[in-house]
Amino acid sequence: MIYEKECFVACYRIACAEEAAMPKRRREASSDRAAGAAARASRLQRSGSFAESYLSYLLARASHAVAGGFHARLRTWKLTVPEYRVLFCLTGADGLGVGDLAAMAIMAQPRMTKLLDRMQRQGLIGRHSDDGDRRRVLIHLTAAGRARAAPVLRAAKAHEARLLAPFSAEERTVIKRALDLLINGRA
Repeated sequence: MIYEKECFVACYRIACAEEAAMPKRRREASSDRAAGAAARASRLQRSGSFAESYLSYLLARASHAVAGGFHARLRTWKLTVPEYRVLFCLTGADGLGVGDLAAMAIMAQPRMTKLLDRMQRQGLIGRHSDDGDRRRVLIHLTAAGRARAAPVLRAAKAHEARLLAPFSAEERTVIKRALDLLINGRA
């Protein structure tokens, strides 16, 4: 079983590994931030606060720690977080309904529709009627969408590999399985 303290140590190791790849000035600023965050986290662990053992809070902090750095890199590819989510949700899928895609991308359906309109104008996605239900529209990546997604997804996979490197294969499986159980309501 993976405990909070072990997760903190693993996240700290990940931050240290990522720092080594940064330019010196950024590394120093990041080091100061990491030290401050470590001190705050240490105080929190000793505080007896309800938050230190509350699942929802811990998941929110983990999500922020995991996604924050990568989401900032999306500017490199001139993508917003919602556009990135659409690209990675559609990659490998043989078309998804708007409602299903909105749920996967953690967006309200009206907002998803507006985003898909914009991405269709950019030539990244296509809409086709579902052969099984003509009322339903399926969203597919176009060749341009797949080409735009490819380098971002490679970077996302590398980011995930760096984050999970401190954990054994069994621990990685447990983390992903537990999250899947929570997300899909089987907990």
